[in-house]
Amino acid sequence: FVEAIRDFLNPEVLAELGEDVLETVIDQLGPTQAAAAVAELDTDDAVDIIEDLDEEGRDQLLKAVPEIERTHIEKALSYPQDSAGRLMQPELISVPAFWTIGQTIDHLRESDDLPDEFYEIFVVDPTHKPIGSVPLNKAMRTKRAMVIGDIAKEEPVLIPVDMDQEDVAFLFQQYDLTSGPVVDASGRLLGVIMVDDI
Repeated sequence: FVEAIRDFLNPEVLAELGEDVLETVIDQLGPTQAAAAVAELDTDDAVDIIEDLDEEGRDQLLKAVPEIERTHIEKALSYPQDSAGRLMQPELISVPAFWTIGQTIDHLRESDDLPDEFYEIFVVDPTHKPIGSVPLNKAMRTKRAMVIGDIAKEEPVLIPVDMDQEDVAFLFQQYDLTSGPVVDASGRLLGVIMVDDI
């Protein structure tokens, strides 16, 4: 079956497969093609797949994943299993508070590595700590000359990287979040959790 769909396999399908089926599909794809598929996924989905493999399969697949994606995956795997760190995606949009909307939009248009899905632009201070956020639809409706820090929703709900996933889900429900910034112990922005991951 996998042979027949090898060239048409959407990587997102891998994230939906059960553990037994996943190992069979990964084996039939081979390390190179499986690694290429995993590298296309959001980090949290890639982590879910790699966690489901046995140790040998995990090591083999990780070795074949390109270095940048492998670094993100290994970092996520270093966090406790039921923590926010396992759910977060390191791919996000953050800009300094002094940028204008025009600079921000130009940055988004010129960037080759935008996240596949994002709802907010995080505004950060010089130490990369989130100080606010701007919903994407608000940014698109604002005049180019406006400074993004002036329209940011201040005091974002911050999610500690080691917070239990159930507590994260409660925050999303309590504050009706679509995405939430994940921070380290010093408050620096590490990643984002999307509502569909909760």
